[in-house]
Amino acid sequence: MKLRTLLLTALLVLCFGVVSSSAREIAIVNGCDFTIKQLGLVDSNASGPAQDLLGQEVLESGESLTVDIQGDDKGWELIAVDNEGAQVNWQNLDLSGVTKITLKGDGTANLQ
Repeated sequence: MKLRTLLLTALLVLCFGVVSSSAREIAIVNGCDFTIKQLGLVDSNASGPAQDLLGQEVLESGESLTVDIQGDDKGWELIAVDNEGAQVNWQNLDLSGVTKITLKGDGTANLQ
């Protein structure tokens, strides 16, 4: 009986760990006064380059995009490129409890 209880407890702990590290959704709003042609999101704690979240689409001023993130809440970076190739970076974002990011053209962002 004790072995069964121990195994059940271990299974619950394992399941809780898997659920807590699952992806979560964040809305990214273009609050800039320009159209975003490319938008990258990268976890600075992980290796690898940012992937373009827009593909062939663009994100007009005022539009939003919902993305799934997974990993540590701290150390995220967003990179936006406009039609002329100019780039704006939002660095060291702490996404703890964040469900919406509104990007500003001056490199700041409102996290809600």
